Amino acid sequence: MATFKAVVKTLRSDGYYKVYIRVTHRKEVGFFPTTLLVSQTKVKGREIIHNSVLRETAVLIKGYIEKLNNESIETWSVQDIIEFLKGKNKDISFSDWCRTFYNNMYNEGRDGTAKNYKYAICRLEEFSGKKNLLFSDVTSKLINEWISFMKHTNRAKNMYPKAIKTMFTAGCNEYNDYDRNILKITHQPFHAVKIPRAETPEQRSISLKTIQTFFQTNLSSLAPPKGGWIPRAEKARDVCMIIFCLAGINTADLFDLKKENLDKDWKLCYNRKKTRGRRENKAYMEITVPELIRPLFLKYAARKGNALFCFSELYSCELNFNKAINLGIDDICKLAKIENNISTYSFRHSWATLACNDCGADMEEVGFALVHAS
Repeated sequence: MATFKAVVKTLRSDGYYKVYIRVTHRKEVGFFPTTLLVSQTKVKGREIIHNSVLRETAVLIKGYIEKLNNESIETWSVQDIIEFLKGKNKDISFSDWCRTFYNNMYNEGRDGTAKNYKYAICRLEEFSGKKNLLFSDVTSKLINEWISFMKHTNRAKNMYPKAIKTMFTAGCNEYNDYDRNILKITHQPFHAVKIPRAETPEQRSISLKTIQTFFQTNLSSLAPPKGGWIPRAEKARDVCMIIFCLAGINTADLFDLKKENLDKDWKLCYNRKKTRGRRENKAYMEITVPELIRPLFLKYAARKGNALFCFSELYSCELNFNKAINLGIDDICKLAKIENNISTYSFRHSWATLACNDCGADMEEVGFALVHAS
């Protein structure tokens, strides 16, 4: 067990000593500063003889011993003990940790996933009424009430609590030293939380007939935008054709592609943005660009910089690009009287469905083409 004693070290220019608590443990010595001062007239040698100071330090030492009695400190160093006593009553900001967590995702290029984690902590802060949540604020009661509040949502009730759980667990691993039993975060709120499953989404694939109708619709009746830009619906049709003919490539990857991703033989080589930061092969993909869509590569070629397509010149981010294409898809569907709820993802999903059901591809081949893990 560690031992404590009130001591002084160096006499200050004003004739006072700062009082320290000396900590001795496993033949190591460390010093814990206090806010107390003692005059040189109340120090004999290095011993404090000021009774009121000794009484106050005795209270401090008693509190330290009581705190350490609840911990297994056999393997701790003196510095571990000092840091523990300094930080025991200082809670850690969960909100700040979450920002660090999802900013690391942004730095890894995982923008979409990072936004989900960012939205999760923002929604939890809004629900709790606190802009800066501490780890101690994240309780099973709070999470269960939050889940109940979101019970009518399809995905949020599952996605947001899972994101909070992931960040909370990562925070415990960051701040706790389990090998030496130094625990700054001692509670586990998710042990008493059951995260509900997300609602099964509607079938997102569309029939071959609907796909043909979509691409064959005459768009001449739609008014072109001012300034000579390509009409929104036309751009949406072209992008969907690229998605479908490149085995369901994501709009995030189209937005992110660089000139070096396409070689002179029209082979497109890229790393899928969503998963390249967490896969051993960096989610690498190679696909030959079909002749059908090669003119579209020229039509939407970037005018400057290293981007392959001009989409990054037209939109501030991949999400706005995807949103604009989906709005163009809606224009086509209204014109063609297509009632299906179609988005860019529909063409990725439909490619996979048609490959399996109509072209004889097995699930392993489709998963490989979609750059899935399995």
